[in-house]
This record gives sequence, structure tokens and C-alpha cells, in this order.
Amino acid sequence: MTKRKVIENENFGSAIDISSWPNVLVDNLSEEDQKTYYNRRKAVEMYFQIKTHEQIMKATGIHRNIVTKLVKRCLETDSENIVWGFRALIPRKRINSYKRETLPESRPSNPNPNKNGAFMLLLETYSDLKDEIHTLFFKQKNRSASDPVIKTKYIHKQFIQKCRDLGLKAPNDYPFNTSEMGRRSLYNYIKKLEAQYMNEASERYGKEASQLIRSTGAGDNYRHIVRPYEQVQFDGHKIDLAITLVLYTPEGDEILTVIDRIWLLAIIDVGTRAVLGYHVSYNKEYTSNDVLHCIRNAIVPWKPKKLTIPGLTYPEKGGFPSGIIQEVAWALWDEILYDQAQANLSNIVKDRLKQVVKCRVNPGKVSCPIRRSHIERLFGLFEENGFHRLPNTTGSHPKDPRRNEPEKKAIKFKITAQHLEELIDVLIADYNATPHEGVNYATPLDAMKQRLQRFTVNQMPEEQRNEVVFLSLKASRQIKGDVRIGRRPYIQYENVRYTNELLAKSPGLIGKKVDLMVNVDDLRVLRAYLPDGAELGKLKAMGKWGLTPHTLQVRQEIFKLKRLKLLHFTSSDDPIKVYQRFLEEGAKTKKRNASKAYEMERNQVRNKDSDVSPTPPDQVIEKLESTEEKKENTKTFEPKPSTRNLRKTMIY
Repeated sequence: MTKRKVIENENFGSAIDISSWPNVLVDNLSEEDQKTYYNRRKAVEMYFQIKTHEQIMKATGIHRNIVTKLVKRCLETDSENIVWGFRALIPRKRINSYKRETLPESRPSNPNPNKNGAFMLLLETYSDLKDEIHTLFFKQKNRSASDPVIKTKYIHKQFIQKCRDLGLKAPNDYPFNTSEMGRRSLYNYIKKLEAQYMNEASERYGKEASQLIRSTGAGDNYRHIVRPYEQVQFDGHKIDLAITLVLYTPEGDEILTVIDRIWLLAIIDVGTRAVLGYHVSYNKEYTSNDVLHCIRNAIVPWKPKKLTIPGLTYPEKGGFPSGIIQEVAWALWDEILYDQAQANLSNIVKDRLKQVVKCRVNPGKVSCPIRRSHIERLFGLFEENGFHRLPNTTGSHPKDPRRNEPEKKAIKFKITAQHLEELIDVLIADYNATPHEGVNYATPLDAMKQRLQRFTVNQMPEEQRNEVVFLSLKASRQIKGDVRIGRRPYIQYENVRYTNELLAKSPGLIGKKVDLMVNVDDLRVLRAYLPDGAELGKLKAMGKWGLTPHTLQVRQEIFKLKRLKLLHFTSSDDPIKVYQRFLEEGAKTKKRNASKAYEMERNQVRNKDSDVSPTPPDQVIEKLESTEEKKENTKTFEPKPSTRNLRKTMIY
């Protein structure tokens, strides 16, 4: 028999492959419907097997015209553009919505006309009406500021008013000739809108629902991570605590203040669920410096803290992988997941991840914790099992019953930042030694030890460990100076001049560009490199800027306050000390100033042992000028060397 006309005359493509058609669970059908379904299916299958109509009729009793209709029905596509297939053979199954040609109109001869399909025809006839419903339901941007989420009953009111504006009149025109004026049809249409545009509709139910809808259920599942350090997750979490900060003025006076803006930053290994490192920040929002400190703490081998809280001890087998497992000391991960928060996306963070850790960066959406479920679950665990059990907890929300005058409790029990950091260190050490369901109820540390017998991880080469600077930023500056006015060579970085003895006596370098490695955690000293890569040495900040450790953020804040005429200092003042005094005076009334002052103190303690030349560059220049003056007075007259010979003696 020749090929069927339905198949050869229509372009159905892969739809004619009945082996890929959606199937039917016949157990849900009645016995009679099952017989009808199987009979129809047999007829369709024989049709595609190129059986004759007589054979199909004899086997199923279905006429050729009906068979052709059934085949065409199976080849239709649904709203998702999926072929109906065998689903179209279910008895009484409607695959196309009813379409009418005219709107129902009430007349004396027919006061109650059939209204099937009337609502959809109404929207097709009056496109403005359809646009009005969509605009109200999805609350598009061109709407007013009122009613951020419009209830369905109010959409119906607007719908009726729009019908009147379009010239539809009661009582004869649809929808005015229905008992509920099209309310039920409108509600059903809105339900279909919600199903069809799920992402947009989810915004009506809040930010959390919208994030969940957009982040889950679509695309491939994430790969199963087993190997340690194959993938890590990073995030920051605001701790629900208030703590006491004790600050001291230069005169030795004590300033006691309370802050409740504390951030815990952590990095967790996905394969073993082990926490690799953390950092606590007291800034209003955690910064790129805080992110880099967290990365550093996850790589540099961990050492237990000296605990001062009575009764607080580390668990016997607890700790951090880098300090307990030799194979992962200075270990580097392959991939890191974090959200697109401003601090995470800063150039210095991306540069250090690329240059030091040498890992792939997989950024996700801001405030979208689904992709980083392990780190988010970790923060929730610490809150419920740790921070929320303390008397100074602020609770998870203002009406949390656990919130009981946390600021007064913080002062009463003298709960300080040091106590908090000790508690966090012990909590994480205990977590790493606690059985975890995600690794078959082994502890994260045990899981890592077992898997390291099968896998290896990348470790930072030993020769790089002493030189690596996690908080360094690469910059480029031009060497300035002018021999004609007696100004020795220097470079300027963030409004401060830098030089050293070698640069100060190399006028041939004036106008040349040098590369700088800037330790953003301590701006007293920069490392300078010539264009060919040769090191020019350490350049120290001139004046009082080279005395007290300070971060890039602190220096920028100082000059910002100076421009606003809120901070004043002279060349004889240490600007860092002036700024600290400014913060300490404001700490009595502003928590943010207290946080900044404490962060400065932490930074100064952290960098007090930094390798900084004890001779300030100002004294270096004075010494050079004095030495050269003596040479000038004692030397005999010599012919001036040619320019060509002079160039050979200069450093480039």
C-alpha cells in the first residue's frame, strides 16, 4: 500500500515516530475506557505500520475516516509544543479549547445564550482588555505606586470598568449578561496566566518565592562532588548577636560601646562538608579585604586560639583541615562559588583568586542562596546551635522571643569581640568533628582523610608560601621628580608620596612607569618593580604616613573626611592617630564609628610585626643630601661626562 496521505502531505517531522510519543497510565481509566483506548491505539499503530484500511477495520472495527481523524489528533501539539501522542486517544479528552465566532448577546428571544468560549473571544476582540488584565496581574512598571500586589477581586473591578470604557453595556452585552459578570472566567484565566508565566507570577508572593522559582527546577542538576577541594562555597552571614567593644583613647580613657552589625564569612568544601576557614568582620558591610582574609585563613594552616572563656575547650578530634591533615596544609581549591555581592566582585578579589589560588570562579545571583545551599545550611546551624542560645542574641527578627535586651546583656556579661571569635573557632572545630548526613554520617574531617587516600589536592609550592601576599593589589604609577628644583624621584599612591634610598638617587628614572604590589592591609610600604621586572625595592610612605599600619580603605576614608573638612591634620601629625581619635569620639554615639575603630585596632595588631624599614624616607633623603654635599665640598674639578656615558650609570 502507498504511504499514507496524512503523513506525506503534512510536515510533522519527528512527530511521526510513535516510539517517542507520550504514553498513558491506563490503570486510571475505567474498564470501558481502557477497551476504547486500546482499540484506538491499535488502529493508530496499524496505520503507521502501513496496514490497509480493510485490515484495520477488521482488527478494530474503526472506519478509515475515524482512523485518519485519530492520527491527526495524535499529531497535534499541546501548549508546551509537545506532541499529544497516545494521550489524544483517551476517551473524552479535549486537546483544543473551544472557539466560538460571535460573542453571546442576550435577546428577548434568547435571554440566556450559550457562553462557552465567550471570555477568550472577548479578549481576542478587545486586545486592550487583555493588556489591562496582564498589566494589573503582573504589576508592570508603568503602573502607579499603590497596591504592589493587586488582589484578584480588584482586578475584576478594573476589568468591568474597562469593559464599560470599551462600550460594552448591561444587560445584554457579555460579560454583563452573566450572573457574576465574568468573574469566574476571569479567575480561571488568571490561574492559566500564573501557570504559563510562573517566574513573573511568583513575584506576587514575595522575594523568597520568586528566588526559589527562578533558581530551582530548571536545567541540569549540579554535578555530584566527591573529591576534596574540587569545589568550595563562600558566603557572608550577619550574626544575630550584640557584643561589647572596649576602645581606649590616647589618654588611656576607656570607651565602652555595643555593636550588633557582625559578619561571619566562611568557606566550606562541598565534597566533604568541612569548613576550611572563616573571618569575622565588624564593618557595616563586609569588604573585599574581609573576603581576602577569609580566603587566606582557608589556605594558611590553622592554629588553635588561646582560649580565655572559662570552660570553653576544643573537641578532642576537632579543628580545621589545614591544621590537622598534613596533605591539605596550604591546599588550593579548583572552583569557588559565591554570589555577586559588591565585595566579592571587586578587582582585587578576582585577581587574587586567579593569581594566588588559580581557581575557577563561579558567581551566582545576589541574595540567591539555593546554589550555595551547603554554606547557607551551615550558617543556620551555627545560629540555632550557638548564637541564638546566648543571652546577647538579637534573634532572627525584632519580635523573636529570644531577643531580650541583648545590648544590656552584652554589657552586663562583658561579651567582647575576642570572646565571640573564640566561640566561633570552637564551634567550627566542633562542627568539623561531628557526624554529617551529607557524607554518610562520617565527620567532615574523617571524610576528607578517607577520600585523600583516593584523591590528591593541589598545594601551594613551598617556595611561594613565604612570599605570597593574599591582600596585594597590582597598580602602575609614574615616577615623579624634578632635578631642576631639587625634588628627588618619588611615586604617589593614594595621595601619599613613596620613595627609598635607591629611587631617591636615581634621577634617570623620572618619567618612567613602575609596577607596584600594594598590600591593601598595610599601606606603609609598597613593592616597586621596573618595566623589565627587576625589583626596585620597598618604597615607604613619606612623613607620618609611614608610621602606623593602616588599610587602603582607611586612607581613602581619611582623605574623604579631609575634603569634607571634617578631619584636620598637619604634616607633624600622624593622620592615622588623628582619624582614630575622630572615630573614638564618635563611638560614644555611633555604632559604626566604634566598628571602624575596632577594625583599625585589629589591623594594627595584625601588622605590628610587618617588615618595615625603620628609617623614614624623609631621613633617607636628608642623609643623601648631606652625604652628597660633603662629597661636593671635597672633590676636585673633573670634566663633565658626556650624556652617553651618564646614561650607562643610571638605573632603568
